[in-house]
Amino acid sequence: MNRESKTITPPSRTPGKKTGRRVVSGLFGLFILLALVFVGGDARKEFHLSLPGPVIGLVLLAAGFLLVERFHTRSHRHLKLHVAPVSRLLVSQMGLLFVPVGAGIITEGDVLRREWLPIVAAVIGSTLIGLIAAGWFMHRFAPKIQLGKI
Repeated sequence: MNRESKTITPPSRTPGKKTGRRVVSGLFGLFILLALVFVGGDARKEFHLSLPGPVIGLVLLAAGFLLVERFHTRSHRHLKLHVAPVSRLLVSQMGLLFVPVGAGIITEGDVLRREWLPIVAAVIGSTLIGLIAAGWFMHRFAPKIQLGKI
């Protein structure tokens, strides 16, 4: 009884055209985000700003999106296609990005013990200011809806 064994070959795992385009698009989106972080850091040093470089880069990204949307709609779509997937990936992994912050807090325990009152006041104050600003912007710029008329 001589049976020939059939070998099953797995399907080819070579990336197709779409996968290659997604990788290039993702790398381009990552390049845009990293470039804005570095530009924000340079702007922070150059203009002696107290804002962190990534926050300045985020403001530049938002301004860039608004300008491109306003003046060149097609480019806005392309820019969004490159940046959106990378942004979603980074936001989905946000918990990992807080690990260095937690380690920094632990290593600066003596400073936290000495300066706890200003730190608590700053956290509470900035939270209240943020809530008031968000409420004001929503009240000012959100579309008005009529309650009861559904």
